[in-house]
Amino acid sequence: MLRIFLTVILPLVLPTAGYALYVLVVERRRREAEEAHSPAPWWATAPWPWLVFAGVAAMAVTLGSVAMTSGVPPHTPYTPAHVEDGRVVGGGASGN
Repeated sequence: MLRIFLTVILPLVLPTAGYALYVLVVERRRREAEEAHSPAPWWATAPWPWLVFAGVAAMAVTLGSVAMTSGVPPHTPYTPAHVEDGRVVGGGASGN
């Protein structure tokens, strides 16, 4: 069940939640600027810093989780692909 949550549900819900949070922040800043009768500064409504930060954070989490949860133990022998009895046998790490 955790695998389904992490690989299906979370990737679908997280971007939607992030966008909803972004819309709430931008609307609040726009409303504050209107109440003060002044134009909102460019950085107050610009999404680029938040998007860059979110992208870097997502990349770091993804790379960290892949590094921690995949692969074979160090120094595991690798057997390359080869032909046996006229058919191709795939290569891979062997647990010898």
